[in-house]
Amino acid sequence: MSFVPRSLFTTDALPERDRFEAWRALFSAHDLDADPHGFAGRIETTLVGSMALRVMNAAPQAPARTRSQIRRDGQDGFVLHLSRHPFHVETDRGEVAVPAGAISLNDLSQPYRRSRVPETDSLILAFPRSSVAAVLPDEDALHGLILNGGAGRLLADHMRSLAAHSDAIATIDAAHIAQATLHMVAACARPSLEGAARAAAPLDAARLRAAKRLMRGNLCTPLRIDTVARELGLSRSHLYRLFEPEGGVARYLARQRLAAVRAALDDPLDRRSIGEIGEAYGFGSSALLSRAFRQAYGLSPRDYRAFARGT
Repeated sequence: MSFVPRSLFTTDALPERDRFEAWRALFSAHDLDADPHGFAGRIETTLVGSMALRVMNAAPQAPARTRSQIRRDGQDGFVLHLSRHPFHVETDRGEVAVPAGAISLNDLSQPYRRSRVPETDSLILAFPRSSVAAVLPDEDALHGLILNGGAGRLLADHMRSLAAHSDAIATIDAAHIAQATLHMVAACARPSLEGAARAAAPLDAARLRAAKRLMRGNLCTPLRIDTVARELGLSRSHLYRLFEPEGGVARYLARQRLAAVRAALDDPLDRRSIGEIGEAYGFGSSALLSRAFRQAYGLSPRDYRAFARGT
């Protein structure tokens, strides 16, 4: 019988001066705030189907996912963290206290920061976004949830049991165990999502305003959806949902670019040709600009400029 892959990383064999740097390189998805002096860390990883289970022991540290890091590495997925120590987690929704023995759930595509505490047999579950989305379609609302209470304690017990028996998990059973764990996570998260949805409405309104400001400030720059999402610390699907009332991201951006073209045509001091104006705002050809402009304003750009300037 074959068993699931397991690995161990420890700083014990390294010179003390190199330990923290080696640990930080291992956790390159996070910015780590820790005292390098006397630092020591040990982490065991078990790959159970699409799920990674980790048992961590380390000197006090404060991991964070910053917006710049999210833009830089593009890592995605979800992490559940079970600690024996109380700590605080700061997200865009504010700062929340996580009691010892509770589980914090964070989305790697969104920023967060944890307070500095020791890692004493901390348990970590990591899932790819696709796996979580399959059981929780509103996965973007999961970021920052604290799973506590009866259901949270059951999930914590399950995580401890997985860690205790990780060396006995057969490869043939791995996918089923990962799926069962995902369904437990979903069962714990769903009650919290209703409250999170009510709290998310004003936050999403602020995110939409920020996204619009970002787009309006870059009308002359080719913008990729991934770039906008990472700049704002959102997933692509969350960004798409924010712009549904606007008819979608692409349609909103096109309207803003057309409005910028129209403002340029209104400006008597703007001596650029219509082709130059269109190219500046992302219209690759005069024909494309003319068609879109006529559809939006009922006139061709040339006729509109003549009308606006009284010529």
